[in-house]
This record gives sequence, structure tokens and C-alpha cells, in this order.
Amino acid sequence: MAPSAEPIEEQIEAQRATIASTESERKAAREALAAQQKRLAFLEKKTAELDAERAELEERQQALAEREEQLLRGLARRKAELERRLRAAYPLTRGSALQTLLSDGDALQAERDLHYLRNLIRPVQEARRALEAQRVELADNREAVAETERSLAQAGERLETHYEDVRENLDEQERLLASLGETLDEQQQSLKSMLERKRRLDREVAAARAASKREAEKAAREEKRASAGPAVTTDGIPVAGEIKRNFGESLPQGRLRNEGVEFRAAAGSPVRAVDGGKVAYAGPLKGFGNLVMVRHQGDYLSLYAHCRSLAVSKGQQVSQGEQVCDSGRIDANREGLYVEVRRGNRPIDPTRWPAWKKVVGG
Repeated sequence: MAPSAEPIEEQIEAQRATIASTESERKAAREALAAQQKRLAFLEKKTAELDAERAELEERQQALAEREEQLLRGLARRKAELERRLRAAYPLTRGSALQTLLSDGDALQAERDLHYLRNLIRPVQEARRALEAQRVELADNREAVAETERSLAQAGERLETHYEDVRENLDEQERLLASLGETLDEQQQSLKSMLERKRRLDREVAAARAASKREAEKAAREEKRASAGPAVTTDGIPVAGEIKRNFGESLPQGRLRNEGVEFRAAAGSPVRAVDGGKVAYAGPLKGFGNLVMVRHQGDYLSLYAHCRSLAVSKGQQVSQGEQVCDSGRIDANREGLYVEVRRGNRPIDPTRWPAWKKVVGG
């Protein structure tokens, strides 16, 4: 019975579906990776913007620091000026100078003294107001510096958080893509092995068509031969013996039909070429045993299978009736020869070949 190719074909189709699914997953992983890379590019752009902002803030911070230093120096000067003016005005509030100012003496002199006192006190008041304004500006400046530092720290933390997230996703997508690539390689290698097994199986199926199981329909074949009359014999081409099974007869497997002609002949009988030609193959072939193939004019090819020994080699020219091998055993219970005729690569009824009809009949 010829081996069936259906299970391996189902496995191949299933493997192809698996590969298609893996390729789809890999495509999705690549798209996700591209999205993460795009997000990373966006973060890098934001980083550049933040760096520019940080540089601007640092310049501002430097300017604020310089301004603070100026304010501190101005504050020191204002304090010194205020102290000097207070010391200058202080004597007017003590001793005889104050009594003279408040007495009932010369009114004009008192007016002059008051005018002088106001002129002394006004700069003191202005210096004090300027001092307070500088203190307020210094406090605002320090708050601005602190706010700038907080803004920079928060922006850096947010950016670092985004970077961590993107890096993790990138690593995960790259690992997934690598894993899918390895899986796809394994699946494709498995598919390659399956296809090779299918090719071998196809060759075995083609070879098995020439072989047959004998036990299942042995009685039916014997009965058919008995009712068909005397067996057809040959005069030594291709072999001295009788035809046991003609082209197209059913094989014991049931649905399969014989694609050649089977001869019953004693093992070791000379096998001779039906027509002249060139040996295309001479050697063992699974399902055919030792096999000789001779190519003839008109795109005909004759095959002589189950030979015990070979008498020709590949490339050799043979003439009609020249020995190409010795017949052997078709199986453990049958001695004989299997002959097949092809035109092109398709088996045909040998009686359609003029050379066969000439030497074998039909």
C-alpha cells in the first residue's frame, strides 16, 4: 500500500499558519518598538528643550545671584548711610541744642534750626525706606531663585520618569522581537524539514505505485488469470517469461492501478532492452530495487525494475535486445521483472509504443 501524503500536508499547512501568526506578532512588535522609538525621540526633543530652559534658568539664576550681591552691597551702604545720619542727628536731641530749639528765644534762629533738622532727618527717612525696599527685593530675588531651582528639579524628575518608562518598554519590545525572530527561525526550519519529508514521501509514493501487496486479492487474481485463458509469454524481450499483470489492472491496494507490466520470470533471467537508446539511470531506487532506465527516440523511456544485478551503467548506449540486467525478486514470494514505459514523465500503456508492439506484441 502506498504511503499517504495527507498527514504531512496537513502538518505543513498548520506550520505555515503558525509561521503567519508569528510573523503577524513580529509585525505588531516592530510597530510597538517603532512607537516607543518615536516616543523616545520626542523625549529627547523635550530633553533638549529642557536643557535649553535649564541653561536659560541658570543664566537667570546667575543674574539673580549677581543682583542679590548688588542688593547686599547696596543694603550695606544704606545701613552705613543711615547710621551716619542718625549719629549726625542724634546730638540735636540732647543737651543745650534741644533747649535752644524749644526756647522762646530768636524765632528766626529756631526756624533755621528746624529747617536744618528736617534736612538731616529727610535723608534718614529716605535711606530707611530704600533699605526696606531693598530688603523686599532681596527676599523676592531669593524666592525667585528657589522657585527656579524647584522648577528645574521637578522638570528633571518628570523627564527621568518618562525615560525610565520608555527604556523599559524599549527593552521589553526588543526582547520580544528577538524572541519572535528566534521562534520564526525555528518554525521556518521545521517547515523546511516538513517539506523535505514531503518530497521524500512523494518519491516513495511514486515508487510504491510500482510495488503491490499480494495477499489481499491473491485469490481474485488467480481466478482472473484462470478465466483469462493461457498466460501471455515472450521470446526473451524484455525477459523470457509470462505476463502476470498488464498495464491498468487493479493492484491489491484497491484504488491504485498498475502503471507498467509485471512479468513472471526465474531470478537471474537476462533482461534485454526493448529498443535501442541511452542508459539514463542504473542503480538502486527505493521502491524499485535495482533499476535501469533507457531513453529512446520519440521521448520514450523504458524502466526495468527489481533487477538482481546490473549489466550497464549510466550514459552507456545500448541496442535493441542487448542485456541491461538480470531479473530478480519483486517481493519475497515473487520472482520476476517489472517494466514500465513512459512518454515524457507520464506512464503509458506499453502497447502504444511501436517498439513494444514489434517485439512483445499487444
